[in-house]
Amino acid sequence: MRAPPARPSRLEEVLGPAASATLRDSAKVILWGLVLYGLVEFVGNKLSAKATGALAAQMVIAEWGAGRLAVAWSDPSAPVATFGSIVQRAGKGAALGILAAALVVAFAIATGAMVAHPNRPDVGELAIGLVSAALVAARDELLFRGVVIRAFRHACPTAALLAICGGAAAAAEYGALEGAVQGNGPRLLVAALLGTAFAALWLRDRGAWLAFGAHTGWSLASGTAIGGGLLDLRASNTPWGGGNAGISGSLAAIPTVLALTALAVGWSRGREKTVRSASHVGK
Repeated sequence: MRAPPARPSRLEEVLGPAASATLRDSAKVILWGLVLYGLVEFVGNKLSAKATGALAAQMVIAEWGAGRLAVAWSDPSAPVATFGSIVQRAGKGAALGILAAALVVAFAIATGAMVAHPNRPDVGELAIGLVSAALVAARDELLFRGVVIRAFRHACPTAALLAICGGAAAAAEYGALEGAVQGNGPRLLVAALLGTAFAALWLRDRGAWLAFGAHTGWSLASGTAIGGGLLDLRASNTPWGGGNAGISGSLAAIPTVLALTALAVGWSRGREKTVRSASHVGK
């Protein structure tokens, strides 16, 4: 005797089978992403005295968890990426990140938000800064872009997806704040803009390498490089200065980062239109 067909759930009746499955998948990925974030924060708190070791452990957890959710560094549907192509994509991203930071710093100096002080470059400090920047970039790109894109890629349009990635980046920055939020508005806004820009690079590259390189280049050039590694730039006493928050907390960073984010989003949308056009022609 044939069993009667399964009765659709209430969610399937309201949204339909396809939308219901998408919603369930998104909820599962979001829940798993929150668990990963909790693990990463726990490890960071436990190993805070050993910064590099903590970052390495956090990156491993993010890589493991993102892998379980099928978040890939390269498009699984494309040919397997060669070592040379990976280096090229990450290097291109690093160049973009360094250029973006250089533009922001130049604008901050021109507006008087940052002031240069005498300094002797420190190669060792730069090397440590590079390792830390790469570990942070890998961790954050997997958690706050890879997992978020995986959760919402079929649930909302591209513009909303980018906005969600920006919101996730701002929320993570908010969680990292020490003290009151008041006065940290520029820092949160810059974090949201950068999260949106890096997400756009994910979509442009159809993977993580371009965004990873850009994030690493940005962090190194806007952090260690101007904090004593190459230059010694400090916030001025003007309203444009970012105080102890550095260049990312400066009001002077917002106009430049906003313009660069708009360019990144436009670049990713251009790729999206090209892919759609090619798919249409192929049909």
